[in-house]
Order: sequence, then C-alpha cells, then structure tokens
Amino acid sequence: MFGEVHLEAAILKGRQLEGKSCRLVGMKVLQKATRGRTAGLFSLIDSLWPPVMPLKAPGHGPPCEEIKTHLPLPAFCYILMAHPVLGQIDILEEDPVSKLYQPPVTRCLREILQTGDLGTRCSFYARVIYQRPQLRSLLPLEQREIWLLVTDTTLQARDESDPVLPKTLPVCVSPSCVLGPEVLEAFTVAAPHDILFRDAVRDQGRVVCVERTVLLLQKPLLCVASGVCPCELTGPVTLDQLDSVTPVNSICSVRGTVVGVDESTAFSWPACDQCGNGRLEQRPEDRGAFSCGSCSRVVTSPVLKRHLQVFLDCPSRPQCRVKVKLLQRSIASLLRFAACEDGSYEVKSVLGKEVGLLNCFVQSVTTHPTSCVGLEEIELPSTGGTSAARRRQPCDL
Repeated sequence: MFGEVHLEAAILKGRQLEGKSCRLVGMKVLQKATRGRTAGLFSLIDSLWPPVMPLKAPGHGPPCEEIKTHLPLPAFCYILMAHPVLGQIDILEEDPVSKLYQPPVTRCLREILQTGDLGTRCSFYARVIYQRPQLRSLLPLEQREIWLLVTDTTLQARDESDPVLPKTLPVCVSPSCVLGPEVLEAFTVAAPHDILFRDAVRDQGRVVCVERTVLLLQKPLLCVASGVCPCELTGPVTLDQLDSVTPVNSICSVRGTVVGVDESTAFSWPACDQCGNGRLEQRPEDRGAFSCGSCSRVVTSPVLKRHLQVFLDCPSRPQCRVKVKLLQRSIASLLRFAACEDGSYEVKSVLGKEVGLLNCFVQSVTTHPTSCVGLEEIELPSTGGTSAARRRQPCDL
C-alpha cells in the first residue's frame, strides 16, 4: 500500500529521509486518493511499480509467484498528515537504505523524446540554456508558470538523418511545482544551469514539471555509457531552424529578408550612455538635460534605443507571415545606413535587407485565417566552462 505524508518543516528539521526506513507516529488520514481524482499522484506511483521486492500473499511464508509477476496497479493511496504536536518520524538506523527504495533512473533527452509514453514520469539531467517567465505577471516568481529551454549532448549531437528530434526541448514548470530556494535564486540569473529534473511528466513535444516534480541544481553525477556527462556541452548550442513544425514556447534560429515594418509599435527612447538605464528624467533646472537616477549624473550624450518589429520573408517558412521583435544590436545593424541624424528613418530604406541568423523565442503560431509566426529575438548566454566560472548577470523577471 502506498501513502503520501504531508509534514511540517519543523518535523523534518533538515533531515534527509529519502531511501530511509522510518517509523511514523501521530499520523492521521486526510484523504483516500483514487486514480481518477489524483492522476498526478498515481503517475508517480506507477513509476515505482512493481516493487523491487516480491510481495507476500497473506498467510504465506515465501513470496507468491503469481503476485510477483501479475501485480495490478494500485487503485488507491492514503494521504496522511502528521499531528502538529504528536506527529514525528523516527529513522530506523539499523536499516540505513530501505530494500524498497528505488532511486530515480535518469535518461537522456533523446531517449525520452523517442519514448511515446505520454503522461508518464521521467528523470533527466539537462542544461537550461534559456528561461521565459511570464513577464507581465505580478505574481512572485514561485507562483508563475516558467518555460525552460533545455538540451543535452544527445540532442546537440543529433544525426541529421533523424530530423524528427529537436535540438532543444521545452520544459514547462507549472506553479504547482514547488521550487527550492537554490533553484529560485538560479532562475534570477541569466546564465546556463545544469539541473536534475526528477519525476517530470512527458507531454507531446515537451516535458511538464508538476506537483511532486523535484528540480535539483547540481553538477551531474551520473554519466552516459561513454563516460561523458549528458549536459556537459563542449561547444556553442545550435538551434533548429524555423520551419512548419516549430512549436510555440520553443526557440529557433531564423534568417530572412525584411518585407515590412510594424510602424504602429515602433518607438524610441533615450538611455544612459554609461549604464544603459532607459528611464531618464528631464529636469527644468538643468535646461532640459537628461538625468540618470542609477548613475546620479547628468547624461549629456544619451544613447537612442528603439523598439522595432519587422516582417520577414523566410525561405524556411514560405507563405507564412513571420514577425520578429529585434534586439538593439540587430536594430542598429539594420539601420546603420538608413537612419537620419535626428534618429528617424524611411521604412523603404530597410526593405529588402537580409537579417540573420537570429536566435528567437517563439511567442505565437497561428494557422487560421492566415499562417503567422510571432518571434522575439533573444540572446543565449555562453555555455562554455563550468557552472561556477560562468558570468552571472541579472535576469529581468
């Protein structure tokens, strides 16, 4: 029989209970969970079934072979809660590692994608190369849905003869997935991270971290058979090119010709030439000069930043309207010989210009009434070197 125990932090007191044989005292039954009402819990139970030790039939000494080989999946599970005063957990020291303990079996991303068991649990090491919080959300980070784009050596070294497998995999971290403080801190830094995903759920073309999924920030200890850690990438990350099967909330590379500019969303603003702060103030006492609150100085030569979205004609997506929000460096390159002294430009001066290769996040994909793809150019952090040696930069959350 399976049971899930809900504990207060005071009872745990930092103790590591995984794999231990324990004695539970002062527990009460909160709920008898069934497979139909708590599918997430039973997807985890199914990954632990059948037990590593054969079960004994009631009233029999040796294990019953029929029970060992034809075990039905558990139909219910008791949810227990420790009494705030009387509840306690005693570790049985004479049995340091339970014979029933099943450590997570990690698999490479290639194997996970090639397995068609949707809705089942999986564990894997991967490198997070890009993350996408819901920027417009006012909720704290731990209450947001977060999209992580991950990869490993098995996807990056994909054989071109197998075009079905992507170079990267989207992982959706739902708000029900409880993240530890170490992982939350890591997600506030724009740098690649090596993470162990335990008991995530397979979905169509993606992986979902839900309730009871565990994310651990650490250097991988388990390696593939060749002796190379699956998320220790030796070179820069390569992305799939935008095509007809590129899904939303993924990342891709794109190249194309500018065929239009979204003038309704185009605007510019001055920024500090020293720290890049784009929220400058104009003070009458300084004769209208700009002042930077971050640097506490008067900005005499502000830098002009722009918001610009262009429409591309992409050979990889013919008959599709591809709209890209450009980064500042791409805008500067596009307008290098088109902008006037006052910062303005003629739209016709940028038409026909080639842009790319750009790394982009796929914001939207629509097929009706017309085929449209909305992209936002992104900058991938460097993946070279060890985790500790990588440059740490603040991430706009």
